[in-house]
Amino acid sequence: MADKAPKAKAKASARENGVLGTLPAARPPRLGAPRREAVKRTRGAAAKPRAVRSAAPELRPHRTPAPPPRPLGAPKGAELVTTAIRATGELAHMGVVVGGQALKRTIRRLPRP
Repeated sequence: MADKAPKAKAKASARENGVLGTLPAARPPRLGAPRREAVKRTRGAAAKPRAVRSAAPELRPHRTPAPPPRPLGAPKGAELVTTAIRATGELAHMGVVVGGQALKRTIRRLPRP
């Protein structure tokens, strides 16, 4: 039998000199302000715009919000008939397509003389 090769180490130890051995064990501290304070600041600022000086008039939004659109409601009269006719046509078209595919498969399975 041939000699077996020595097994490789599963993990490199931190004492070894190398790329991974020179990295610190913990992540460095975050630069800048902590995130919790940033969230508090943005919530207060987004509530309402404020004037820069106390004597300045209150700021107004650039545009007024549009009212929500009215619901369309159920179709009536000619629109209902047109929709029903289109739906029937689409169902008939799907039936023709699927029926044609089934007929082709059936013809392919028939034994040839």
